[in-house]
Amino acid sequence: MSTWFSGPGVIRHHVRGTTAMEHPDPGTLLVWPADAPGPVVMGPRTRARYYSTRADAVCRSLRFRPGAAAQFLGIPLNDLTDRIVPLRSHAPVLPPQQSPLVQKATALLENGMSVQDTARRLHLSERHLRNLFTAALGMPPLRYLSLRRVNTVLDHPELPLPELATLAGYYDQSHMTAEFRRLVGTPPAAFRAGNWPAAEPCA
Repeated sequence: MSTWFSGPGVIRHHVRGTTAMEHPDPGTLLVWPADAPGPVVMGPRTRARYYSTRADAVCRSLRFRPGAAAQFLGIPLNDLTDRIVPLRSHAPVLPPQQSPLVQKATALLENGMSVQDTARRLHLSERHLRNLFTAALGMPPLRYLSLRRVNTVLDHPELPLPELATLAGYYDQSHMTAEFRRLVGTPPAAFRAGNWPAAEPCA
């Protein structure tokens, strides 16, 4: 299992009253919902989702390693971006090899290297890197980095916003506010104050 999964999956979320906010997340999960007939694959989520909480909504999950879900399922992961599908819809392909380029690219980008420099380091064109990354992780490198920045903001509610913008790697606070609003649906200050978008029913 360790070849494919990094460990127990966590559907990252915030809860306020009867509303839960599911984080945007570049990761892919294999989930066993308590009330479903079988496991489902939760693809990368490029936007936050707000839904009414359910006390009985209990599930177990595993998080795929970066790039592993596409290899495990035998399809480009961008086919699953912002989707939840039954695992039976995609027969696992075993045992293909994970792309070492995807692993290296993910590590370099997460350590602050630009897309251009990452492509150069891996002896790829930027276009090739973008296509490879999108097929393996469900989104291009710049979108992946956007989600990581937004999650840094969500993970540090105790920090002042100007300090947080620097920590997350934004040019300035206005850059952070614009990107956060686009991906989460409300500016950081409003999110902290509980001014969230309307929730949808939990399905």
